[in-house]
Amino acid sequence: MDAKRVIVRVMVVAALAAVGYGLVTAKMPGKTLPGRTKVVFWHRWGGYWEKIVDKIVDRFNQSQTEYEVVPLFVPSSGSETKFMLSTIGGDPPDVMSMGSDSIPSIAVGGLLTDLETLMTPEEREYFHRVPYPGVRECGQFRGKTYGITIGADLMAYYVNADELRAVGADPDKPPKNFEELVELGKKLTKKDEKGNIIRMGFSTGDLMTQSIAWGGGFYDAKTDKLTMDTPENEAALTALVEQRKTVGYENAQRFWSSQNTGSSTGAWSFIPGAVAITYDGQWRVDEIHRAKPDMDYRIWPLIPPAGGKPYAGLLGGNYMIIPTSAKQKKGAFEFVKFWSGLTHPERAAEFYKWGGWVPLSPDVAKAPIYQEFLKDNPQFKTFIDILSGPNCHSKPPIGYLQYYMDQISRVEDQALRGSVTPKQALQQLQTTVDSELRKRKELGFDD
Repeated sequence: MDAKRVIVRVMVVAALAAVGYGLVTAKMPGKTLPGRTKVVFWHRWGGYWEKIVDKIVDRFNQSQTEYEVVPLFVPSSGSETKFMLSTIGGDPPDVMSMGSDSIPSIAVGGLLTDLETLMTPEEREYFHRVPYPGVRECGQFRGKTYGITIGADLMAYYVNADELRAVGADPDKPPKNFEELVELGKKLTKKDEKGNIIRMGFSTGDLMTQSIAWGGGFYDAKTDKLTMDTPENEAALTALVEQRKTVGYENAQRFWSSQNTGSSTGAWSFIPGAVAITYDGQWRVDEIHRAKPDMDYRIWPLIPPAGGKPYAGLLGGNYMIIPTSAKQKKGAFEFVKFWSGLTHPERAAEFYKWGGWVPLSPDVAKAPIYQEFLKDNPQFKTFIDILSGPNCHSKPPIGYLQYYMDQISRVEDQALRGSVTPKQALQQLQTTVDSELRKRKELGFDD
């Protein structure tokens, strides 16, 4: 067993001791359809979303007579730890919905099944030819496919149409470049008599995504190398720093600390008008529809600088994985194919419509029922346009992805504060990550 697998297993044993083995030996849900093979499915959707999941599970169970998928809600907090504990403990789910960012770090420990080993030759050919490349790549690591999406995540600008009209701007004519967008943001920002922000005109989004629009990014898929201290990334970070100066770092921090940015129940700051243009995910379309169905808004793609790359995007989302120790891999994969649209995409299109999800493939997006969804929610089409372009990518396929993203966020924040220059921030990032990679190599990691 190689070093990285030893370390993963040591971590799991330590976790078992810390939380108690009972966490993973809890009774699994029972089946209700006699004569069928039970397939245990863990997912992280509660409340409103759990009802949608249950509908999809019911559809699968009604579609055939061999398997019964039994869903079990597992809260997001600690779900990955619980998965690893159950896998090592010998009682894992047969299939689980997991955030794509976690796939490389779990796959490197040998805990996930290569899903292509469960495909027929025809399914494998289709999988490599039809799905959106970035969506497919989010579930891959070291040339193997460990996850297939049942709803990818993508972000874009949400634009309050009424607020734009109030300053003389046309919400149907986005700024030509990032520089013009910053100027529009200045007009949209409102402050009280003390200079405190009472409405944020423009929230840019993060460096990791913005860098793609500048022709940079933090990973080069062609060379399989991380890219940090580059002129393109420096230009992107410089632009974000200059934009933040238009409102002031501390002023912006005070404003955001008063906002409920994480709400998914209608209290999101964009809906009541606290932010005029903000960068957020496709899941907000459903939230707006439920909380304020008459809201007049648009969705713009990421707007690049002059000469930059249009329709840039960075993908993530919900991916189905199957543990290496799953007892019912065949039944689990039948369920994955059913929901994802790897087979019968026209059928799966209804599931993506129910959830307001970004689909696996153009075949799903072009299905009549998904086109009906886009007609009813025309703003959502922007996400499909981004997905269809050449500048929409998956995150780096590395086993230390969360560490890498944390380090990028850390130096971005330092630059926005003015503690370091953009150049110094990226040099610091390069030095820190290079040092970490040397340590990982010494421990036997090659991820």
